[in-house]
Amino acid sequence: MNSSDADRLIDTLIGEAVLSLLKERGPVTTEGLLQRLRVMKEHEKDPQRRETLARVIAEIGSNSISLRRRRTAQGRTKREGSLNNRDNVVPLFGNGKPTDPKKVH
Repeated sequence: MNSSDADRLIDTLIGEAVLSLLKERGPVTTEGLLQRLRVMKEHEKDPQRRETLARVIAEIGSNSISLRRRRTAQGRTKREGSLNNRDNVVPLFGNGKPTDPKKVH
C-alpha cells in the first residue's frame, strides 16, 4: 500500500468513527474518538484495516498526551503569573503579523 492509499484509509477510518459518534448525537471528543476506534479495531476482520486502526489509535493517543502536557504546563505558567501566556492560542503560521504591513492579504 502506498502512502496516498494509507492516508486515504486513515481518513476513511477516522471518518467512520466520527460519523458513528455523530449518529449517536453525543459529543465528539478525542477520548470518545479513541474509544470508538478501539471498538472498531476489536471487531475488524480485515488485517490491514486492523493494523491501520492500531496506528491511528497510537498516533491520536500520543498527540492527546502531548497536548495535555502542554496544557498542564501552560496552566502552571498561568498560575505563576506569566505575562507571556496566550491562553489556549497556538500560532500555526508565524507570529500572526503580516510580513509587509501594507499588505492585508
